[in-house]
Amino acid sequence: MTNPAAPIRPAAERWDAEDPGFWERGGRHVARRNLLLAALGGHVGTSVRSMWAVLVLFLPTGHGPAFGPGSTSLLLVTPLVAGAVLRPVAERALGRLGGRDRTVVTTAALALPVLAAVYVLQRPGAPLWLLVAVAATAGAGDAAAASSAGAAAFFPRRAQDRAGAVATAAADLGVAVVQTAGVVAAVTAGGSSSFVWIAAVHVPLVALAAGVAALRMDNLPVARGAAVRGPRGALRDPHVWGLSLLSLATAGSFTGYGLAFGLVLRGGFGSSAAAALACALLATVLGAAARPFGGLLAGLCGGARVTLVSLVGMAAGTVVLAAAAARGAVGVFAAASTAVIVLAGLGAGAVGVLVPAVFAARAGASILAGRDAATAFATARGRSAGVTRVAGPGGAGVALSATLLSPLPALWGLLALYVACAVLTCTTYARRGPARSRGARRPAPYGLR
Repeated sequence: MTNPAAPIRPAAERWDAEDPGFWERGGRHVARRNLLLAALGGHVGTSVRSMWAVLVLFLPTGHGPAFGPGSTSLLLVTPLVAGAVLRPVAERALGRLGGRDRTVVTTAALALPVLAAVYVLQRPGAPLWLLVAVAATAGAGDAAAASSAGAAAFFPRRAQDRAGAVATAAADLGVAVVQTAGVVAAVTAGGSSSFVWIAAVHVPLVALAAGVAALRMDNLPVARGAAVRGPRGALRDPHVWGLSLLSLATAGSFTGYGLAFGLVLRGGFGSSAAAALACALLATVLGAAARPFGGLLAGLCGGARVTLVSLVGMAAGTVVLAAAAARGAVGVFAAASTAVIVLAGLGAGAVGVLVPAVFAARAGASILAGRDAATAFATARGRSAGVTRVAGPGGAGVALSATLLSPLPALWGLLALYVACAVLTCTTYARRGPARSRGARRPAPYGLR
């Protein structure tokens, strides 16, 4: 029975999640339904974007005259780079659409990369440029995954972080789904001829996600102020640079390691496609589960502290990875990679809490200084969103270094990144008490728990 206080298609001016009465009379159910359906779209989007990380394990049997390690790395990172480029363009182009319309458009757009992949994979000997072009269209999955986080706007401010974490966790599991499809293909067909269905299985998933979004989701206005005001002055804000570096080290490593893990085991250690994908699947599921847990721990212990612990653990795990790679110990390498992916997921969840906390504190200081509250918080939301965008190109960089470069230089470079980020977190964000700022351009440390 429909409650008139919270209709199936609520008018934007009537939606007030901050009103406890409205929330309890039916707003809670509408918000949860929209979050679930938006998370489904993000899940399918991430699966489509990650599809080529599985397909490249099967392609060398018959595609391309010069299909080598460099080509597989190119196909692996192309969807990530294309998604990082497409995501801000899509956000601007679709910025005036409500949650339902935006989810429908971004999810339905996934039909192009899926159908194109099905077409090209049925033609052995397809040139590399055609495969790269088709892989680039899979970057549309990044826009679909990003739009799912917008469903958090249906929730009260106190619950928006948890809602965003649910959407992110559902999106991360999209990688596990496509890896599972790869394991099934490798076991049932030996990875020889029928791997095309790894792409084809996404066709009904895209139709389902877009259809239920069109029928059951609702439209609410989006915060346009953040998109307009956010980029202005962002490059002059030292916290944008610092937090972007933390996002690159954690969320970028989670994405890059998760996608490159199977290819490294396959190409660097000679593992079978089934074994490589099974190891990658386990690491992805554990890392995806660790990400919301990292956000929960950050809420209890502080985002900076959890981020620091994860970075220290990732640095230690990278040293073990370097030693295992030098000795060819595949078992130790697989175990250490899994640990690093889990710690990266934990850190990504913590950074997801730390970023808005820092910019919210900056917004509060601006309001106390006499600035308009709406403008201050819109700027904070825009800069928080801008920081999270570096995870895509960051993941591409990690994946490229892991698959194309020799293991030791790539791992030592990542170790230097983790140590630098740990020092930054310890000196700027994990200090117990606030310190005086000696200049407008210097990051003033925050007493964030």
